[in-house]
Amino acid sequence: MKKLLFDLCSVGGVSGSETSAAEYCCEYLKKYTKEVRVDYNNNVLAVLGNDKSDKTVLLDAHLDRIGFIVTEINEEGFIKAEKCGGIDTRTLLDACVIVHGNKDLFGVVCCMPPHLSDGREDKAVSADNIWIDLGLPADKVKDNVSPGDSVSLYAEPKELINSRISASALDNRAGVVVLLKLAERIYKENIDRKVCILLSCQEETFATGAKTVPFDLNIDESVTIDVSFASQPGVTDQYSNIKLGKGPMLCVSPILNRDLFDKLRTICAENNIDYQLEVCSCNTGTNGDHIATSKSGVKTALVSIPQKNMHSQAEIVDLKDMESTVNLLVVVICKRR
Repeated sequence: MKKLLFDLCSVGGVSGSETSAAEYCCEYLKKYTKEVRVDYNNNVLAVLGNDKSDKTVLLDAHLDRIGFIVTEINEEGFIKAEKCGGIDTRTLLDACVIVHGNKDLFGVVCCMPPHLSDGREDKAVSADNIWIDLGLPADKVKDNVSPGDSVSLYAEPKELINSRISASALDNRAGVVVLLKLAERIYKENIDRKVCILLSCQEETFATGAKTVPFDLNIDESVTIDVSFASQPGVTDQYSNIKLGKGPMLCVSPILNRDLFDKLRTICAENNIDYQLEVCSCNTGTNGDHIATSKSGVKTALVSIPQKNMHSQAEIVDLKDMESTVNLLVVVICKRR
């Protein structure tokens, strides 16, 4: 699981430009599914179980990652970029990035040295003033980069102590890896239902995958896998009690199906799977909201992997929580109650 997570976090796939990540996942799933394809929006859809069944369960995790889109290249070869998804601009100054042009090029987000600052630059970089330096002359930059190219944050994945991982794009490559490992676990099982695994596009920008793909499927139940907030200094209220390594988070929300939530909670209790509770008073801010309201409505649940430092290049998750999430989904699909 660790190697798969490291590999997938090192692939591009900024929202709207998921091709490289989609191709990677499609190739992986070919070994464990009856059918897998990538559509024109870069959604990956795989089918397991009984594809003739009139009962269908959908498992979704969004494939895209936050990043930038190139909007301009000035006469000196500096690249202007705008946010593509909810980048935390507080972490951007001097951040390393990869510009995905004709070839991948490493760059650095420009930063005013403190010696030359009058104090006005001592804040987060404004979203409309993000410039990237590739260290190349303007003609070389323009030969390789064009407006519209994507840019991803760069951070080499690291293993911390106690089975914890730090990397960029753990939101939501952690959820994607859970579904890839689930396919590996269940592909030889005798499953009576049709199981669709959706690795969906553009969750960070417009939720295009979650809005379109489920509309074309006759889904009876759906579970969305994402990440949510874990406790760290400054985190208050309910999330101050969410710990890494203590199991996935089961969400209660008006937009989600309570019976399906109760089913997941019962499965956890009966199979000694640790879980934590997340309560959302309105919607959840995830693909689950869109899947729940697809067509005439879909019974939907949300399971989240606890994460620290969300939307930064140093996100942190615990492999134990990912393993527990896989174990939970195996029981859900195989009905080992």
